[in-house]
Amino acid sequence: MNTSKLTFRLQEIPDGESNRTIALGSAELDFNDEVSLVKATVDINFYKTDHFIQVKFNVDADLNLICDRTLRPFVYNTEGSYHILFEPNPVEESETDEGAIKQIPTDDLVVSIDKEVRDTILLNLPIRKIHPDLLDSDGKPKKFETQSFGPQPDEEELIDPRWEELKKLK
Repeated sequence: MNTSKLTFRLQEIPDGESNRTIALGSAELDFNDEVSLVKATVDINFYKTDHFIQVKFNVDADLNLICDRTLRPFVYNTEGSYHILFEPNPVEESETDEGAIKQIPTDDLVVSIDKEVRDTILLNLPIRKIHPDLLDSDGKPKKFETQSFGPQPDEEELIDPRWEELKKLK
């Protein structure tokens, strides 16, 4: 997995506030077999002091998904945001849905956000992946049209004319 675009050396991040926009291609993040990245844009906001580095990012991604109903592929757009607070001192690391607190690794002095970007994209996927052709104007799934292959109710009520003739013989 190529994560060099989402890994930053501490010396390269300027003090104070700075921004970067990174474009990701299809081979830059690993997903499972059912999801693949078409393209993504990550807008990153750094805030660096002597005591911490705060990283906030917004991701806008286009993904190839497989429809759960028809098994047809389609492109799905998702957006998400996350923030991470990196501290140089030993800290109890924690993560929530909106953010995380992590310790800066002292051996290589780099911060990487590739896992967080990948997880933000995955957490914003719909539970049911439905092809846009199967959605109504409100974005809700259309109902299936059901077909029955047995005798229809109207057909059961129709009586064969031969039976009618036999009933007259009584």
